[in-house]
Amino acid sequence: MQLNATDEQRLERLHIYLMEQVVKQYRKMATQYFRDQQAGISVDHWVILKRISENDGCSQVEVAESTVKDAPAMTRYIDKLVKEKLIVKQLDPEDRRRYMLFITDKGRQLIERLLPIVQEYRARATQGFSEREKKTLVDLLQRMHRNLQ
Repeated sequence: MQLNATDEQRLERLHIYLMEQVVKQYRKMATQYFRDQQAGISVDHWVILKRISENDGCSQVEVAESTVKDAPAMTRYIDKLVKEKLIVKQLDPEDRRRYMLFITDKGRQLIERLLPIVQEYRARATQGFSEREKKTLVDLLQRMHRNLQ
């Protein structure tokens, strides 16, 4: 059976629509996992905290660019992480207009506590996928990401 043009354009057949639905469902599930664990931070906070832990001393702008967050939202996320003592901000000695971000011991402890939970819900998203399928999925998504830059 061959599909006509209208059927081919149905939302549930469009990869971009499906990716958006997957991301929404994934974030909903991740949010519930964080609530169940009384994490005290959101999924967005987690992503930013994890990025800072991977690049200790990075700038707020670098974190915003690498996590695709706009400047006003990033400022709110950073302020919350500072308030919770999960990160600290320091003026860059070479550029006093720029802040450098560092993870605290409390931030590292939170990452260590939540990482198994994050790994659990990540695994749930690809349950039943072979390692080859997971690699292919990552490769394709990386290529799409490059195409859009």
